[in-house]
Amino acid sequence: MGAGRFAYALVLPAMQAELGLTFAQAGLLGSANTVGYLLGALISHRVLAAVGYRRGFYAALVLASVTLLSLAPGPGFVMFVFLRLAQGVFGAFVFVGGAALLMASGSRSTGLGVYFGGVGLGIVMSTLILPLMDDWQTGWLLLGLLSLLLASVSFFALPKVREPPPHVVSGEGSLRGVTLAMVVYGLYGAGYIGYMTFVGAGLTVPLGTVWVILGIGAALNGYLWGPVVERLGGVRALRLIMASLVLASLYPLLVNLPYLSAFLFGISFLGVITAITSLFRERLPAAAWSRAMGLSTAMFAFGQAVGPSVSGLAGELLGGAAGALWSATALLVAALVVALVARDRRPMAQVSANVKS
Repeated sequence: MGAGRFAYALVLPAMQAELGLTFAQAGLLGSANTVGYLLGALISHRVLAAVGYRRGFYAALVLASVTLLSLAPGPGFVMFVFLRLAQGVFGAFVFVGGAALLMASGSRSTGLGVYFGGVGLGIVMSTLILPLMDDWQTGWLLLGLLSLLLASVSFFALPKVREPPPHVVSGEGSLRGVTLAMVVYGLYGAGYIGYMTFVGAGLTVPLGTVWVILGIGAALNGYLWGPVVERLGGVRALRLIMASLVLASLYPLLVNLPYLSAFLFGISFLGVITAITSLFRERLPAAAWSRAMGLSTAMFAFGQAVGPSVSGLAGELLGGAAGALWSATALLVAALVVALVARDRRPMAQVSANVKS
């Protein structure tokens, strides 16, 4: 996902220069991927349950890589949109399916964090294509090959992952206990993507360096926040991570200490996902985990779809990059407020025991 979804920004300038893409067309290609991700999140639970999570996860992983390779021949703008849409759908299947498989296989919060942090690894490794990229076709070809390489490594885990239990429709499968967490997830999606979209406009240092630092921070997510989540529980950890993310997104920090802002943002933004996934495991029966992941990812995808528009409008009304980035911070603050309102149902005795251990 890091190599395919986020690396679009690395290939886009060459596509605009060589194909004459307008900003509207470039935005449509970006939106197609986001819409596909939202669609995939909405149907992921049903599709993966029908075909089997292990089979569906690995099929989607390979197909996501194939869509990247299919962009290299330059199939035409309409086909570009379709392939970016398909890549978003497969990406959602990978995200939801992988988390469900890890949870069913007994992975702890640190393991989940390392899994989500793989996005950061993809972001960092994607920058390696820049010295080798003669044109945009070469860029997509290299990203597709990188994605296939990373996907092939994941097959070593196939014998060890267990299929999630089938979902049973009953009172025990209710998601009411995690409703506020899903609201946090949606607001977080809108706020984080606002920062990621407009961070370049607020920089006085090379974006490539900031991108690598952010990716390195993201790759370390599990090692930092995994143990914190295990000790404090999902809700308390979520509040702490959201506070860190708000701090990282502050416009004055980005302007004056851009590398610190990028690293702090990178190491925090995937921690939110780790905390929320662990919260699902704390509050829901195993049969409801997969459904919760699918619906929460849809909330996240919706927030991510509207976030750039909200921040962009704020930028138009409030003075360019500063206004856009402050609006992203405001959305993250709203997510933090909802997280503070959410009740922590984890017994203090359990938290104390984990801290002592």
